[in-house]
Amino acid sequence: MVRVAFVALIVLCKPLAGATSDDETVTLRLATGSKTGVYYPIGHGLKTVIEEAYPGTVRIEVVGTTGTLENLRLIDHEQVDLALVQNDTAYYFSHGEMMFSLPSSKALAIASLYTEYIQILATRKSGIEHLDQLKGRRIRTGSPPEDISNSATLIFSLDGWEAADLTDVRCKFSEAREMLLANELDGAVVTAGIPTPLLTETIDGISLQDQVTLIPINEGLANRVIRAFPYFVYTEIPAHTYRGQAESVPTVGVRAILVARKGFEDSKIHRGKVPPDFIRTLTHLIFEKADVIRERHGVEGTDLSQLHLSAEEGLNGIVNQKRRAIIELHPQAKDYFSAKGLLKKDLVDYLPAILWGLACIVALFYVWKYRSVIRRVTQRHVHVRLAIIFVCLYVIGTLVMYFFERYQNRSFESVPESFWSITVYLFSGFEDRYPVTWAGRAISVLIFVLSVFFFGAVAGRFAAAFLKREEIKMPKDVKDHIVICNWNERGRRVIAELRHPEGKPDADIVIIDNKVLDEKALLRVPEFSRVYCINEDPIRHGTLKHAKVTLADTIIVLADSESPDPDAKSAMIILALLSECKRRRPHIITEVVNSDNSQHLKDAGADETICTTEIGVGILAHCAVNKQLSVVYKDLLTYTFEGNEIYIIPRQSYPDAFVGKTFGECAQMLYAQRDDKNPVILLGIRRQDQVIMNPRKGTGTIEGGEYRIEEDDALIAMAFSAPNLKASFNVT
Repeated sequence: MVRVAFVALIVLCKPLAGATSDDETVTLRLATGSKTGVYYPIGHGLKTVIEEAYPGTVRIEVVGTTGTLENLRLIDHEQVDLALVQNDTAYYFSHGEMMFSLPSSKALAIASLYTEYIQILATRKSGIEHLDQLKGRRIRTGSPPEDISNSATLIFSLDGWEAADLTDVRCKFSEAREMLLANELDGAVVTAGIPTPLLTETIDGISLQDQVTLIPINEGLANRVIRAFPYFVYTEIPAHTYRGQAESVPTVGVRAILVARKGFEDSKIHRGKVPPDFIRTLTHLIFEKADVIRERHGVEGTDLSQLHLSAEEGLNGIVNQKRRAIIELHPQAKDYFSAKGLLKKDLVDYLPAILWGLACIVALFYVWKYRSVIRRVTQRHVHVRLAIIFVCLYVIGTLVMYFFERYQNRSFESVPESFWSITVYLFSGFEDRYPVTWAGRAISVLIFVLSVFFFGAVAGRFAAAFLKREEIKMPKDVKDHIVICNWNERGRRVIAELRHPEGKPDADIVIIDNKVLDEKALLRVPEFSRVYCINEDPIRHGTLKHAKVTLADTIIVLADSESPDPDAKSAMIILALLSECKRRRPHIITEVVNSDNSQHLKDAGADETICTTEIGVGILAHCAVNKQLSVVYKDLLTYTFEGNEIYIIPRQSYPDAFVGKTFGECAQMLYAQRDDKNPVILLGIRRQDQVIMNPRKGTGTIEGGEYRIEEDDALIAMAFSAPNLKASFNVT
């Protein structure tokens, strides 16, 4: 009796046990796409992975749909739990943009799977190779409806297209294939994985890949696209993806991502309970069991061997480069990526910036430590100064552009890439590497302005060097020449007087002035033969050494009319001359602007000072008393063939008989031997640095109060030309 009761109890419990097992199995619905697409086999691959990980606990129902838009609407209506979608549409869904009137938070991202490439095609017959050549052509931009923007129209608008530039055709890509082959379309845009079957498959002996050309999206446009729409990613179609494609083609793409309905784990519509940490486990399985998804999806005729699933790329298109969410991430998926260190930057990410920062600090330390040496070198060598300015401009511009652009511009995403972009900018313009942030644009304008100044300075230095090479070079063996420091309007008159036959017509003359003188124009004037210009500052010792002032006979320091204190500058030049001419000192004559400074300039080392203003005022006063006296001064102060000049007759030019004679006796001797062609009138004596004009009897310190000619005296006389008294007295 007991045994019968026990058997009956077992029989009664069997249905109950079976019911409990069914209640514990939870069924989750996964929305994919059409059976001919990629989403559908990926969905079956995910089904295999999940059901093997949760045997008898979780069952996946793969739901075939028309694609992303329907999948998100099923998520919104809580009709599916998981879905494969494009990240751009998921972005619009969560933000209430484009085809969605209101934002929704029901779709949470789990992982980014692979890139769907924006492939812009043009028929080879059209000859189109660049994006701007598509303007005004018939282009298939996407599938219907026609009143909604899509990836193609967004890219075209950011490239500066207007409505009139686009003849938009909306149709399925299978229809676009036939229209391209029939020459009813000039181009088409398709967003799909690569290689895209509709491009590679052969129908009726024709493959579309042989009839079209891939159009690249340049880096500048890609930067603008990603800045405006952060769900796009940089990518390129590798070479040889399609037949006849010899080079890789840069473009942008969107990511296929897996999303989950918010709160589906707690939903009461499920017969069973979703296992704890299901999404975290699913995220792990996607990347750890990628080979199962590729190989054991079970959908015939579909090859997923090119599908690459990587945890390192699992956040692409879900978060931006600052690790900020573009699409809200499921908390459990967030935990998984955080544990992998992919949601926050580690030391390796910051290492380049740290190293560059340390390098800059070390460089600044050494600059500060050797600042006096650097200052001295840069003051002496302008080329070093320009090189330092260029390096500073280059380094600072690179680092600042990297700081502002690194998260939104592929051209500046690393310091080396930023260096290269700035290099391209400085030498050829930004091309496709232009900045996209306002701060970056402002810095680029500043870099442009500074680079103009820098290259202008460099060009100026090269031009100066070229002109210097072209200038008439001063002879290396020049000596006993005349050096003129500074240049003003009186300089021409000085040279004209020196070039008179009674002056020094054969003497070399060197002009030193930091104002650029047109040497060739000066040489066209006859008086300026054998005149050499040095366009440098006469205060600099190197300049004076170049002019060979130590070998000069006379140095004339003209007043610098552009200097605020010309006499002070003249004094500085005299001091520089004395410092340079320690072994042999030439005769220094200085033009004085203020007569009160004459003695100061003599104290500085000038042998003679001439105040042209003072002399002019004196002549005016004398002419007021003695009429026509100005004619006398003019005749004496200028070289003319018919006028008298005043000459200094050195000892070797007058006979020995004059030595020991009084001034009056010498004057009588000259009168007795008067030459009618060049009569000489004795005016005075130059004894060392003293000039005695027409000495009177009783003022001398020699016998009888008369001045007697001494061995080293020079005579001052007036004559029509330089007199040779030895010849006049027939002394050999």
